[in-house]
Parts: sequence; structure tokens; C-alpha cells
Amino acid sequence: MSKVFKKAYEYVKNELSSNPLKKPQLILEFPEFREGDHIINLYIDSNPPLLGRRFEKKILELSPQNVRHIIKIGTLHGYTVHRVGEEFYYLRDGVTTAVIGRDYYAASEPQLFEEISREIFGIGSKRMIEVDKPVGWLKALKIIFSR
Repeated sequence: MSKVFKKAYEYVKNELSSNPLKKPQLILEFPEFREGDHIINLYIDSNPPLLGRRFEKKILELSPQNVRHIIKIGTLHGYTVHRVGEEFYYLRDGVTTAVIGRDYYAASEPQLFEEISREIFGIGSKRMIEVDKPVGWLKALKIIFSR
């Protein structure tokens, strides 16, 4: 999965280095990069840039269970999680590293992108973290240090 993320990242880097004025065009018309179930078709201008996937419909229900799950995933990885309306932001040291909305998600790192895909949107393999079950210290440490 990280190959497709790196490919999309290199594309953004090359496009912006050749012509910085292409930034609005990339935001509006980002090409699709695909590897198996993982698709990257979204660019969000940030530092570092956020790459992600946009869906045609709002597929994420903001049920209390899903909200707890989104917050739990961010907290387990040491992020500060902020909710603004229907969007969630993962921040570390004041820098936005991921954004999750009802019809899209984006991250600054391939591992975080893959984890959001799997754990929140159910893309790829099966969930590793149960929403309402305690994780336990060993599993939490394994998740935190697996990056």
C-alpha cells in the first residue's frame, strides 16, 4: 500500500516543483492512484501535504460508536483529536497529520492512511482494534511502536 502513497506523493512533489501555480488544479482535479483496494484521489494543501480518498457519497455514519472509534485510533497513536462539525483532525505538535470526513479521509503518512482505511472505513483487511473493548497495555504499545 505504501507504494501507491509514495507514487502519489512523488506526483504532487514533481507537479508543484515544476509549477507551483498548479496547486489549485491539483486540489480540484487530482488523478487517481490505485493499488488493490486502496485508492488515492484527493490532495489537501497542507504542510506536510495530505493525500487521501474521496467517496461519491457520505459513507461514514457519525454514530457514537464510530465517533469513539475515530477518537480512540487517534489517541492510541499519540495524536490530539479535534472534531469540527462532521470532520475530525489528528494533530501532533500543532501540525495536522490527518483529516477524516463523512465522504473523505486524508493523511500525511502511508501507515496512517492505511490504518484509517482499515479501521474506520473498513477498506482492505479486517479491523484490528475493537471499538468498545479495552485495548490493553501490550496491544496499545504494539500499535504505537509498529510505525
